[in-house]
Amino acid sequence: MHMTKYVSIIGNGESRRGFDITPLKSITTMVGCNAIFRDHNLEYIVACDRHMCQEAANTCGKNTTIYTRQNWYQQFAYWPNVKCVPELPYEGDKRQDDPFHWGTGQFAALVGMTFKPKAIFLVGMDLYGIGSHKGPEGVNNIYKGSKGYTYIKRPVDPRYWIYQFNKLFQNSTCRWIVVNDENWKMPAEWKENKNVFQDTYEGLAKWINRQMNKKDE
Repeated sequence: MHMTKYVSIIGNGESRRGFDITPLKSITTMVGCNAIFRDHNLEYIVACDRHMCQEAANTCGKNTTIYTRQNWYQQFAYWPNVKCVPELPYEGDKRQDDPFHWGTGQFAALVGMTFKPKAIFLVGMDLYGIGSHKGPEGVNNIYKGSKGYTYIKRPVDPRYWIYQFNKLFQNSTCRWIVVNDENWKMPAEWKENKNVFQDTYEGLAKWINRQMNKKDE
């Protein structure tokens, strides 16, 4: 497992639509969620859903490590690049502390922590549904309506996500930078962590440019 200074976790919230994540690949260790492999060739993919893991295993080359949850990874024994997600860094007795109730985004962040970075960027982790829509159009996902996503008929309640990410923030020493639109509201409990910061896509683009210029020097 190589150590790295910066990690970027790429979720599929619609806030990142139109933002070019490609440069992040050369200046961070990038961990992508679910169907992102349809559009980007990444080193690390997390797919907790069994069918999504199967699609990733069939699609990605052997240079991509695919993480899935403990319940299924043995079913992929023939794929040497499919691994089990890391264990949670804490123990709890609530339903939301059970790894089976953890989703791909939180596990992707946990994979990111294993690289012992100085900072982790969370990109496109929008948490909330879109606008006032209660039905499928309120589902906040770039891939909604496509294969593997058709079963999602309404926006997901983000309470578990908020709680579980917060556990990762509390059980890590690195900085977390949550990147989203200017008017996106960070959950109150996240703000209580001294190692959690918020930035915009413009801010991230500027940071990328600075890193790229350093590389060219």
